[in-house]
Amino acid sequence: MADILVADDTRSIRTALSILLEEAGHTVRLASNGDEALSEYGRRRPDMLLLDIVMPKKNGYQVLAQIRRNDPLLPVIFLSARGSPADVALGLDLGSDDYIPKPFDNEVLLSRINAVFRRVSAHATVQDTPGEAGFAMGTHWVDAGRYMLIDEAGNEDPLTMREMGILRILAATPGRVVDRDRIFNEVWGHGYFGTTRTLDQYITQLRRKLGSDGVCIDSVRGAGYRYVPKT
Repeated sequence: MADILVADDTRSIRTALSILLEEAGHTVRLASNGDEALSEYGRRRPDMLLLDIVMPKKNGYQVLAQIRRNDPLLPVIFLSARGSPADVALGLDLGSDDYIPKPFDNEVLLSRINAVFRRVSAHATVQDTPGEAGFAMGTHWVDAGRYMLIDEAGNEDPLTMREMGILRILAATPGRVVDRDRIFNEVWGHGYFGTTRTLDQYITQLRRKLGSDGVCIDSVRGAGYRYVPKT
């Protein structure tokens, strides 16, 4: 099964998660603070990271930000007692694949871990247009293999799995409106009930990364988004 790294500063939670995941057939590594999590990640990249937010040394947000600079594809799930809508939205916006407030149901946690692995597998095997090599977004080139956005000067900006998924859908349907439900279903997975704010923030981030090409992503009020190539 999978090699899962658990980072949490509460020993009882680390122990409980270790037992749960090992009984499900996974290999588990443990870290009690942010620095240990990064050290374990550097020693051997895990298949997934379960990450608490409030930890010594470095908090979960800092750990995720450091990992995402060079690894946009690592599946990461936040597990946190901070469960307000604002906290969940922030965790997702920073690039996590899911956010599960504590306390959580063990069966639900295992199901959501499996759901993230299914989405990652689907992204790894997709053979849709635009193709595997990459595609253009205005004057930018999207390197689909490396999850990288490249401008005319050759400057590179890493993309998260969800950012790549959104760009793929829009670039594959130029001039056509893509509704929010389709984006959520294809990028987040069926059964994910996201808010308009969550998707809007991803679009805002993509427009920022695209710079002057950001105008190519057009918002259609009450409907969704469309990619309008420059003429």
